[in-house]
Amino acid sequence: MHEGKAKGSELIIFDDGTLYHIDIGRKDNIPPNLFLVGASERVDAISKHFDEVYFSHRNSARPEFYVVCGMYNGVPMAAMSIGIGCDNTEIVLNELHALFEYDHVKDAWDMQDAKVNIIRVGTCGAFQEKMPTGSIAISEYSLGLDNLGAYYPTPQKDKKCASIEESFLRTPVGKVSTLSYCSRATPHVAELLKKTAYRLGEHEDAIYTGITTSAPGFFGPEGRSIGRIKTTLNSKEFLDTVRTFDNDGTRIINTEMESSILFRIAHEILGYNVGTLCLVVDNIFTNEVILSDVAKTRMDACIKIALETMTSLSKEA
Repeated sequence: MHEGKAKGSELIIFDDGTLYHIDIGRKDNIPPNLFLVGASERVDAISKHFDEVYFSHRNSARPEFYVVCGMYNGVPMAAMSIGIGCDNTEIVLNELHALFEYDHVKDAWDMQDAKVNIIRVGTCGAFQEKMPTGSIAISEYSLGLDNLGAYYPTPQKDKKCASIEESFLRTPVGKVSTLSYCSRATPHVAELLKKTAYRLGEHEDAIYTGITTSAPGFFGPEGRSIGRIKTTLNSKEFLDTVRTFDNDGTRIINTEMESSILFRIAHEILGYNVGTLCLVVDNIFTNEVILSDVAKTRMDACIKIALETMTSLSKEA
């Protein structure tokens, strides 16, 4: 971890531009083509596909923050692990914003918007019966069941997002989680992820698009009720709500713990190109769990889709 005196308490950054949590700065030349993942071993699973690696760093004090930079098909890319949850995601997005747009020497923010591409490569649980483990979920929208979005109002409300949010808040889950919010992936990125998946040979019955719930916990907020720990909504009540939710044909397909605040801050506020694709590792409705060897193979397929999508995004004007 960096040792030195921070400049101030609002943006904790050291004299050489190193940011407090992610422990990197502009001097490290992090490319604006980033894959965000939860588990640090997925950084290595992505970077093994790089043609060359030119930088890697792990924060020794907070080892969940780990980054590897390299080249893939002539494009500089970075894979970064951020740990689990919307809270970690919020920390990283604020510091990435500073990494790309704040000049610590001049103590000034750049006036022009940065062109940044972010793809989250993760794992998820499926809600819909037809979604088998090993399939891939591409998020078009995310419903944040946490309250973090309340601290980051979107500059301009997407009409579809507003409709999804209003409808969801009327459901039993929405009445429990009254600060739930809807955010949107960059539509072009979501569509490009899907097209790339098909181009790489994925069948239509292996790719699902729709709404992703981002939960503030793994058990109760994802419909799991364990042992003597009772939840406000039991599993059946929760699953019946999310499985049947339908907003003009757009349905909730899966659950994870990061995308809602990722879409809110990175796409809706900062205007970055942002998308999420997740491997379905369990189906909460059917109680199916993926086999470990299948998970490894299918995650590699997700990674290849992400790499090729990022290549295309980086070459766009």
